[in-house]
Amino acid sequence: MTDHAVSPDAVLDTLSQELPPDLRNHVVIVGSLAAAYHFRVEIRGPIRTKDADLAIRPAGAIDKCEHIAQRLLTDGWRRTKDCVPRSTANHPELRAIRLNPPEHENYYAELLGLPSKGQTESKLWEPCRLDDGWYGIPCFRYLGLADHHRQKSEAGLAYASPAMMALANLLSHPTVGDEVMLAPIGGRTIRRAAKDLGRVLALSFLAGREVVETWPSLWVAALRAEFSDDCSELARRSGDGLRALLQAPDALEEARHAVDIGLLNGRGITVEQLEATGARFIADAVEPLSKLFKYEHRTR
Repeated sequence: MTDHAVSPDAVLDTLSQELPPDLRNHVVIVGSLAAAYHFRVEIRGPIRTKDADLAIRPAGAIDKCEHIAQRLLTDGWRRTKDCVPRSTANHPELRAIRLNPPEHENYYAELLGLPSKGQTESKLWEPCRLDDGWYGIPCFRYLGLADHHRQKSEAGLAYASPAMMALANLLSHPTVGDEVMLAPIGGRTIRRAAKDLGRVLALSFLAGREVVETWPSLWVAALRAEFSDDCSELARRSGDGLRALLQAPDALEEARHAVDIGLLNGRGITVEQLEATGARFIADAVEPLSKLFKYEHRTR
């Protein structure tokens, strides 16, 4: 399935109706759908996406992921064509669990795991066994931040706040790197860091400076809860990847293209506007976060 225009309101309303009521409290919507829903007034229209990313609570509960996936299949949800089982748990190419709702293909739901405390890998594939074989649940090290300061849709589904999505993306990319997205975005090959850090800039652009200035205090509490031993170091380096992006013209152009296709579609966003947004974001959020931990260290 390729990206197509969808209404974030409609997708979340449909999800709330199609997910069994007893499973809804175990799901947090993350990614582009969560961001587009939160800023639906500012965006004023559909977004181009293909999936609803469902992070499964609680953290580390792969058995809960298995239960939810099997329950959805029993209720008539259907595997996408690339969602195929493997015969063993240690297969090198375990496939993600991607399911279409019972009666349409307007979107698919992909199951993600919240990481266990102590996970050090940036991305860990946890084997998950369903009735027809083995699949993989991707667990991203910083995705646990999405479980903090959760928001609620009008239909009652939890979704990740822009502040926490921004911090998770910042920490996931301390450098720009060379890894590219498997699927083109708007017909172009895009580096993953450019896509994710570009989303940070889009979230900042849509939120505005007054709101962004409140994010560091939220970040401090979440970092302490998720990474008590490393929170000072993570705060210190939180802006490294974004600063690198702003100094890399090719990658910054990729980020511009990604946000122009995505959250900032129709605004004619320019590289210069992204540079200005990035500079403000570093001044309003990244540097204050680092200073908060430096001050605490000096006063202990």
